[in-house]
Amino acid sequence: MQPVHSYIVSAKLPDKISKLKELAYNYWWCWNYHGKELFSRVNPVIWEEVNHNPVLLLNKLRQEQLQELSAQSDFTSFVDYVHSKFVKYMESDAWYNGINGTNHGRIAYFSTEYGINESFPNYSGGLGVLSGDHLKSSSDLGLPLMGIGLLYQQGYFRQRMTQNGWQNEYYHYNDFHSMPLILMRDGAGLPLVVDVDLPKGKAYIQIWKLQIGKIPLYLLDTNFELNKLDEYRDITDQLYGGTRETRIQQEIVLGIGGMRALNAMNIEPEVFHINEGHAAFALIERTRYLMQKFNFDFSSAKQIVKSTSIFTTHTPVPAGNEVFKPDMMDVYFNNYIKTLGITKEEFMVYGQIGSYNPSNEFSMTILGLKMTSFQNGVSKLHGVVARKMWHSLWDQFPEDEVPIISITNGVHTLTWVAREFAELYDRYLTPRWKTDTDNQDIWDSIDLIPSEEIWREKQRRRVRLVLFARKYLQQRQKSFLTPEQVSKINQYLDPDALTIGFARRFATYKRATLIFRDMERLSAILKNSEKPVQMIIAGKAHPHDTMGKEVIQSIIQRVKNYGLDKHVVFLEDYDLVVARLMVKGCDIWLNTPVRPMEASGTSGMKAALNGTVNLSILDGWWDEGFTGDNGFAIGHGEEYENSEEQEIIESGELYELLEQAIVPAFYERTDFGKLSEKWVTYMKNSIKSNAGRFSTTRMLKEYSNYFYIPALKNFNDFTSNNAENALLLKQWKDKIRSEWRFVEILNVSMLEEDEYFVGKPIRISTKIKMRNLSPEDIAVQVYYGTVNPHGEMTETHFQTLELIRNENNEFDFEGIYLCPDTGQQGFTIRVIPTHKLLVNSSEMFLCTWARI
Repeated sequence: MQPVHSYIVSAKLPDKISKLKELAYNYWWCWNYHGKELFSRVNPVIWEEVNHNPVLLLNKLRQEQLQELSAQSDFTSFVDYVHSKFVKYMESDAWYNGINGTNHGRIAYFSTEYGINESFPNYSGGLGVLSGDHLKSSSDLGLPLMGIGLLYQQGYFRQRMTQNGWQNEYYHYNDFHSMPLILMRDGAGLPLVVDVDLPKGKAYIQIWKLQIGKIPLYLLDTNFELNKLDEYRDITDQLYGGTRETRIQQEIVLGIGGMRALNAMNIEPEVFHINEGHAAFALIERTRYLMQKFNFDFSSAKQIVKSTSIFTTHTPVPAGNEVFKPDMMDVYFNNYIKTLGITKEEFMVYGQIGSYNPSNEFSMTILGLKMTSFQNGVSKLHGVVARKMWHSLWDQFPEDEVPIISITNGVHTLTWVAREFAELYDRYLTPRWKTDTDNQDIWDSIDLIPSEEIWREKQRRRVRLVLFARKYLQQRQKSFLTPEQVSKINQYLDPDALTIGFARRFATYKRATLIFRDMERLSAILKNSEKPVQMIIAGKAHPHDTMGKEVIQSIIQRVKNYGLDKHVVFLEDYDLVVARLMVKGCDIWLNTPVRPMEASGTSGMKAALNGTVNLSILDGWWDEGFTGDNGFAIGHGEEYENSEEQEIIESGELYELLEQAIVPAFYERTDFGKLSEKWVTYMKNSIKSNAGRFSTTRMLKEYSNYFYIPALKNFNDFTSNNAENALLLKQWKDKIRSEWRFVEILNVSMLEEDEYFVGKPIRISTKIKMRNLSPEDIAVQVYYGTVNPHGEMTETHFQTLELIRNENNEFDFEGIYLCPDTGQQGFTIRVIPTHKLLVNSSEMFLCTWARI
């Protein structure tokens, strides 16, 4: 039965506690212990029932309960205290204002998912949690940033396990009116609506705002009555759900709709940051907008977009790099392309490598790389992998000069640190660790914490984790357990046993089964009565990933077959609550991906912050985080061609580390048997070496210094005087492209030949011929290094040569470089285009090399 009218009912708070509403509508509370405590004190039972949703908590209270709270002087005083902290935070000056100078402007951060808190299920895993941490640290540091994403009616799927270990999916509908969301409205008080053109007509989008500290997050929603087609209402139904049609529709809504939503709110960000390729259409729509604003053609407007936009690629896994078939692109963009004033071929080539090919798919990652001048991978190793992976885009340049740099991911410290550890840090490191999180000098003082104290707090966290796991199994997973198992649930897990945590997405390359390869050997490790070991496992497989589901099932069945139920538990429906308890309570954090498929990974960073020691393949962040004394590495960074051989070798190393190093160290207790000094040393070294380096404080400072601030300067340079520099750069690029084929390197010579030694000046001369280009249009460089047995140069460097003379469009360049090393050395000459407005020298993908 449908209602004739509907309306929204919310709690009416008494004046003395009215500040609760303001606090409830800002997620600042979720990384402030007093904020969390405040809402828990309102009603601890309901607080857990509503999964820590403060708006729903207040809505569920009866009016007389609210009145009772307002009459409690201790509670009202606590409300005032927490609110005063909130106001002070919101009004405080921050790091960004002190370093940015005159480059003022706003940054639009686009991501397809955001993991802010468990009460806002708008994430699936690591990418979303990273996006959420990005916003939180932006707030802490005072960045003028806003988030743009999609608001999913059902979010990501919920996981329910059968007794035989098979994952089933179900979806929970989110009530946006019972969440800390505000529907954006126009001047007349009506919902603000924008639209995008899709094949069956317009899809309408309404805009909600979520506040994360100082940062607004704008979320786009198609599930409302203005969309008459169910198909269009369902666009924002599920995260990573639906068909290929759903996916391209979501990415059009996020990218094109997101840009239009900003315009509708009269927000014109100067800088765009595209977090993974899902939102890359925003770069095209922004170009279209600037075409209209400055009356430019597509190519001229693109100069502004390219020089002020950032693209972050997150994975080498093909499934994470979205592609669409040409016929689908034609259906969705045929009319849109006409508004850009370019041809279909010119449009499609932005998503392809090389020249237009009608049979090649359109890559969202390539679009992001081609439409931006600032690009990065998310760890040092991933930077290497990404440069190799996308080298064909810059095939005229050496692989190490592909302009994809590395900015290693981090975690938001205050979100992920255990309260017990935070109090230790306050006491022994001073509270400065909360604000100067990336200051290594602060973390170097970790040895001041007495071993007994840090050991005791980890014990407490492990006990809490074990009790939580038992209760979770008993209450949430009854269908997963047999009646006999339920009756013995208090025998599951040992609060004093060495506890290994493994929690992540069950993609096959993450190899959750590596530790279960030799069950006899694993059983002996786990069942050792004198030195017991146990595992807690959690994670989901994508609904369409049958192989990932089979991995989960095989683990559960092996555990049952070998009678390890009390030693290994699987917690279903992995979420941020389970994640926080595990990274804080486990002793070992296990990670076993196939190198180099793990671009970064952040769960191990969260674990390290809490004294949980990493045991991992040298992949992603751990490749740069491992120091030899702060955890354990499986292997030495080898990469294998034979996967079976790799499984045998690396599983063997894993067991050996457990048997010979990890278990003995954990149980090597002092004379009084209270603690293991050796283990505490691992814990302290893990915290000391990782807490600051792998924080989003450090990460956001790098994004600001390397990308945001230069991009803001570029915006000012490119848009002043009616964007004349954008037009000039476009015209210069057109000239370069038309003339580049006439650039020739006529000869290369050494001006003197003699005995060579390290540090000897090597004088180089070359003659360059051009038609209509001037020496100011090019840079002539000597490119030199050691020659390997294959005749290729390694350990290379380059030096720019100087113009000596010009005769009849033939230009002589000379220069000196110092002989860098012994052995066979070599050099060559190259010519690249150069202009003061280019962000990097490889931006035009052009380079001419001397021929042999």
